[in-house]
Amino acid sequence: MTQSIRPEGADDPFDQPFDAGFDIPGPPVRRYRRRPALIGLGVGLLATCGAGAAYLAQTSGDTVPVLAVTDTVHRGEVLDASRLTTARAAPDPAVRPVAASRLPDVVGQRASTDLPAGTLLTDAALTTADVPAAGQSVVGVAVTEAQLPQSDLVPGDHVRVFGTPSLGDAPPSDSPRAVAATVVGVSAVLDSGHVVVDVVVANDIAGTLVAKAATGRVAIVLDAAQGGDDR
Repeated sequence: MTQSIRPEGADDPFDQPFDAGFDIPGPPVRRYRRRPALIGLGVGLLATCGAGAAYLAQTSGDTVPVLAVTDTVHRGEVLDASRLTTARAAPDPAVRPVAASRLPDVVGQRASTDLPAGTLLTDAALTTADVPAAGQSVVGVAVTEAQLPQSDLVPGDHVRVFGTPSLGDAPPSDSPRAVAATVVGVSAVLDSGHVVVDVVVANDIAGTLVAKAATGRVAIVLDAAQGGDDR
C-alpha cells in the first residue's frame, strides 16, 4: 500500500482561513400570518376589562351605612343594640336595608322572621307586635331534655304539649289530648336539669296547660319548624 506524501509548502485544504462572508445554513424561518379578527377581539377584550375596572373603581365608594345583625336572631326575639352592627352596602331599591341612623328606632323591636348572623335588616324583618297579643297568654313549661325533641326549639315553632301517664302506669286507652302552642322562648338548661319553654296559647286554654305543666308529666312535640325547615 502506497502512502502519498504532500510536498512541503503545499496548501492543506482543511487548514484554510474561515470566510466570514460564507453563510451557515440555519433553521428555516417560519412566517406567521396576521389574523385581523383575533387582533380585533383582543383589543375589544382589553377595552371591556378597562371599562369594567373603571366602573368598579367609580362605584366601590358609592355605599351607605346600614344595619345588620351580629348573631342569629330568631323570629319573635327582641333586637337590642348588642345584636346590631353597622355595615356598608350599595343602595339597592330591591332590598332597601334599614339605614344605620335609625338604630334608636330599631332597638326594642322584634324580628318578624329568622335572621341569620350578618343579615342586613329591612323593614319587612321588623315588627312592633307585642307578645302575647290580645287574647293570648304566655305559659312557661318546665321539662327535662328527655321530654323534648332532639332538635332545638326556636321562637316561632309550632308545638303540642301532651300530658303523660305517671311512671309505671299503663298508657291511656283513649287518644291523649294535647294543647297546641307556639314557642316564643327557650331557656338554657337550669341547675335542676330542666329547660323552660315559653309558649303562647289562647287565654281560654292557658289554665289547662298550667295544670298539665305543674304535674311535670308532659312532653312537647314539634309539629312544624319555623320557616318549614327540616331540623
